[in-house]
Amino acid sequence: MRVLLDSHNVFVNCPTEILIEILSYLPVKSLLRFRCVCKEWNKLVQNPLFINAHLEKRIPNSLLIINSSTTDQKACFSLFNAETSNETFQSELPMKANLGYKLSVCGSYNGLVCISSASLLDVDPIYIWNPSVRKTRLLPSSLIPKRDHCWPLNFLAFGFHQAKNDHIVLRIVRIEQWSCCYRVEIYSLKDDCWRRVSSVPTIPTALDCRLLSKSICSNGLVYWIVKHRNGGIPNSILSFDIATEEFHRLMLPDCLVYIDTPSPLCLGVVQESLSIFHCRPDGGNGKQLCDTWALKMGSWAN
Repeated sequence: MRVLLDSHNVFVNCPTEILIEILSYLPVKSLLRFRCVCKEWNKLVQNPLFINAHLEKRIPNSLLIINSSTTDQKACFSLFNAETSNETFQSELPMKANLGYKLSVCGSYNGLVCISSASLLDVDPIYIWNPSVRKTRLLPSSLIPKRDHCWPLNFLAFGFHQAKNDHIVLRIVRIEQWSCCYRVEIYSLKDDCWRRVSSVPTIPTALDCRLLSKSICSNGLVYWIVKHRNGGIPNSILSFDIATEEFHRLMLPDCLVYIDTPSPLCLGVVQESLSIFHCRPDGGNGKQLCDTWALKMGSWAN
């Protein structure tokens, strides 16, 4: 006797855990098509359990490059295969920059990208963009009021709260007048709102002390380089613990503590370790050398 099985009923009766395991191996492009199969699958693909399972199995082999123009406020993005350097996809970003500014990537985590205008004076609007599913969220307005007769500087970071399974945007506003003070707020992607943070950066309030605009997030911590134009104050790293919402300072390698060169210091993550990169001229031959330090067991290793 032959038994005909209805493939649709087979998957309907399939336990959710097995469906998650099967679908989590598929590429994003296939998942986008499967969202149209039925309401149950569409809901499943957006389930946090499935998203986490899919992220654990993904292979981070793509590079995102954004080319922004200040003339028409538009920007294009391209995806490249990190192993072959071949371009796999190109399209236009679904948002525009403020007039006269470029769009800038503030950070990325778990396939989401935080994008804003490349201006320290005004970072609004801020977007969280998912290039895989082509969805964008515009963040609500800041809770920190703008003040007249002073010069506010904005610093953004994008990270992930592991315990709450929530993406966050950290915003530090430096208000300058005769001296400076700091205001801090956090945006929650789950709650879709900002809230103020009582802790403030543990760095000097002198006007010649500045955070470098680019941040890095690793293992629940957000890092910035703190640069001082006054040679008597040491350069350092400012860290923010996403779980405890506390700021701390970390000293740079000894040879970088008082360095003052036009070549910027950059932060990165190499093999899950916080790392610092410093490019410098290689004599007079026009070439560049890149010195690298990695934080190992609380100390810097070159």
